[in-house]
Amino acid sequence: LVTTSSSHYYQIRASEVMADALENIGLVLFKQTKFDKSSVMYMDALDARRKCLDLMDASSSKNYKKKGSSSKSAEELAKLREERNSSMLELSVTLFYISLLRERQDNITEAVNYCEEALSTRREVIPNAKLDPNSLNLFSTIGRLYCHEDVKRYRDALSYFHEVHRMKCEVAGREHLDVVPSLNSIAFIYNQLGDYKKCIVISDRAIDIATNGRGLNKETCVAYANRGDAHRNLEDYDKAVTTYEMALETQEKCLEENDMMNAEVHEKLAETYLLSNDMERAVASMKDSMGVKRSTLGPDSEELARSYSKLGEFYKRSGEYPSSIKYHTRALRVFKHHDRKEMAATEHNKIAGILKLSGEPNKAMEHYMAALWHSREARLPSTDPIVADTIKNVASFRKG
Repeated sequence: LVTTSSSHYYQIRASEVMADALENIGLVLFKQTKFDKSSVMYMDALDARRKCLDLMDASSSKNYKKKGSSSKSAEELAKLREERNSSMLELSVTLFYISLLRERQDNITEAVNYCEEALSTRREVIPNAKLDPNSLNLFSTIGRLYCHEDVKRYRDALSYFHEVHRMKCEVAGREHLDVVPSLNSIAFIYNQLGDYKKCIVISDRAIDIATNGRGLNKETCVAYANRGDAHRNLEDYDKAVTTYEMALETQEKCLEENDMMNAEVHEKLAETYLLSNDMERAVASMKDSMGVKRSTLGPDSEELARSYSKLGEFYKRSGEYPSSIKYHTRALRVFKHHDRKEMAATEHNKIAGILKLSGEPNKAMEHYMAALWHSREARLPSTDPIVADTIKNVASFRKG
């Protein structure tokens, strides 16, 4: 036990107070979207939390050696363990907030690492998740991070979302709207794992709960989008189109016009029309998606640039090469604006390919050379598909 008269006691209390203060400042900065400054506060708070635990361990070891096996040692040890467990739970909270911060900073690898450490720290204190309802946010976050496109640990995410769903059902009941987000997450994962029929079954269950006299809500839209994705992957394009249209109809009633979910579903609908060879509707839906992105994110958004590139591919597929070049050029301008050399290399390569098809080899070569330069600046390996294709075409041109 750390006695109030020991120097360790005051150092431990000081570390706790310091960590709390730093976290409070970090939280304010986080809400102000000043993420870099917030990060400094949270990392200092993390150091203080770890120092607190180190001091506890050092003091415990020192006092235990002094007192030996006295009659009070068991009681004191239990009290020390309780204090240490409390500090461990506070440490897990700090790690959790740093994980959320890293996610906002698009540093997904670190976000995953900090969230995993937060989980393992909490499990040292409470090994059985069923006895720890406060771990719900942690499970939801690690599941979401595992589903990120840069991570794709879908099977690992699935177990966490099943646990979230179980906990939600216990608290709110199986028919409550609160269980729908976890159902939607589980349906999404089954779709990513290739079990499309199970995705449809779970999405239908989510839709039934969400629409059962509860009015319109965003979770209904997510469930429709998941079901549409599954039908599309099963190549049942008519059902996919119908489902996406139901999603858009629902979103029109419950979401703002510039909500990014509208852009997402319009883009899914465009890709489905493309797969069913309805080029006119594919282009129209993609332009609807781009309109939302432009209005919400601005004209220089990378998300908008990706849509420009997709629309360029649509036009290439239909043989409308001037329009294809036009939209790939728009994408290229945005990616260069953000100094995204890898994406710039990709767009130069695509423009070169279209010019080659159009019978303009000299102009094509200019873009192939530009693609090669950007690829080298981005330090892409020679095995990268874009680099390999560019080198092949440059070599072919020089031989000719």
